[in-house]
Amino acid sequence: MTQVAGLTFRSSLKATALLAVATSVMGLSACSTSSSDSDSDKAGSKPAAEVLRVAAADATDTTGLDPRSVSAGASSIVAAHVFDSLVVLEDGEYRMQLAETLEPSADASRWTIKLRKGALFHDGEPVRAADVAYSMRTLAAPPSNRASVYADVDTAKIKVVDDRTLEVPMKRARADFKESVLAVFSVVFPDGTKDFSKPVGSGPYRYEKSDARIVRLTANTKYWDGAPSIPVLEINRIASPAARLAALKDGQIDYAVGVSATGAQTEKKNPAVKIQRGGIANSNALSFAMNQKLKPFDDPRVRKAVRLAADRPALVSHALLGFGAPGEDVVGKDLPGYAKGVTERKRDVEQARELFREAGVDKLTLRAADVVPGMLSAAKLFAQQLEETGVRLTVQEVPVDTYYADLKGLGTHPFQAFYYVNRPAALHLAATTNQQAVFNVTGAGPDHWRKLAAAQLVVDEAGREKAFDDLQKNFYDGGGDLVWGFQEQLDASRPGVEGVRLSQSTQLFGDAKATMN
Repeated sequence: MTQVAGLTFRSSLKATALLAVATSVMGLSACSTSSSDSDSDKAGSKPAAEVLRVAAADATDTTGLDPRSVSAGASSIVAAHVFDSLVVLEDGEYRMQLAETLEPSADASRWTIKLRKGALFHDGEPVRAADVAYSMRTLAAPPSNRASVYADVDTAKIKVVDDRTLEVPMKRARADFKESVLAVFSVVFPDGTKDFSKPVGSGPYRYEKSDARIVRLTANTKYWDGAPSIPVLEINRIASPAARLAALKDGQIDYAVGVSATGAQTEKKNPAVKIQRGGIANSNALSFAMNQKLKPFDDPRVRKAVRLAADRPALVSHALLGFGAPGEDVVGKDLPGYAKGVTERKRDVEQARELFREAGVDKLTLRAADVVPGMLSAAKLFAQQLEETGVRLTVQEVPVDTYYADLKGLGTHPFQAFYYVNRPAALHLAATTNQQAVFNVTGAGPDHWRKLAAAQLVVDEAGREKAFDDLQKNFYDGGGDLVWGFQEQLDASRPGVEGVRLSQSTQLFGDAKATMN
């Protein structure tokens, strides 16, 4: 165990089972997606599987081979297995991966990173401080879609002290560097890498080959945290949740990432299908995002009316079939740092109708797709709910595989169904609402940016928590997100697949075991 600035980090990912963060809320295990002891006993009589076939959607045309363009779904799974990160967030707990220690200066204007011993890239070369420095510079520059994460890191002045140590200066002090920068995205690749068509990382799996549909990875037998049990991973890109579940039932794949609540409900008694539930700690915060910079959502009356019009329990019951919990317009529910003053949002049709009337709004258009199962169904139900307030909502359906294709264009849509990985508030706000954030789809502006920057300067943890509490309350009172629900991660597998872990709703198969079907 390693302590940094009052937070406990585990230096080995396999040292201890993950904490069951969501157990008290959902009665679920968020530690692992492993099966029961009886399943394990039955599985022990079967030979181990040589290949695990995984299917996931991908909201972009990337494959995860280039860490500069990783998005949700299949590409994030590929990246998480090929590359290691300095710090990761798993079930609301920050964990050291390639970093052994992180030490801030007194004012958090400079951070010293010391790397663990024994980590090797897939080509046999050791992971060095120079590789970390190069990776940060690469991720901080175009065409990286993570450049905004590193906006406050003075990458030009990073100093390599020795092979295992580097000093990272900030353009402005960042007391939240570990949780709001490194835990967001801090993959490491070899110094000088320009071509990622055959990527080299230090993760538990190495790249073998790929085509437009499948990426094939093989176990890294020299992995610093122990070789994976499953020799080969095949990551298949299948856009539709229904198609992924059908492929699983047909024996074409072994693990389906992201199945619909309907599919989970239908198959829960099927002995040939095992539903894997992630709990609130591994959930998506589902939002109808209103861009405050664009009409009519530049009017706070309209934003308030939209939030008041939503019947959140009905949306969760209908779209998620109870596999989740209602939201209160703030991300980070049941995770460290969730604002204490955020309370249940009550529906008020009459007040919503009056606010819409005052603002002169009687019709809206919502951009939507089933990027995560339930989003489109919820959008259609919300259209019915808005009718009760005298507003006609047109749901503009967009193909799943193009929904996030134009990342820079996301901020040009007035109203869109959106999802965020449920993460601690400090991390979420830093990643999605800063001045350069690609995912600032609610149009948070200069006043918020000033308050966010001030919160990130507070070295004292209690003071920083209070500052982020205030930011969340501002979003609750007048922000652009209608976070109507938290959809726990729902996957499906065949029996005999055990030990799949989750990191910010990305599946990790490094510790998984699988038997022949």
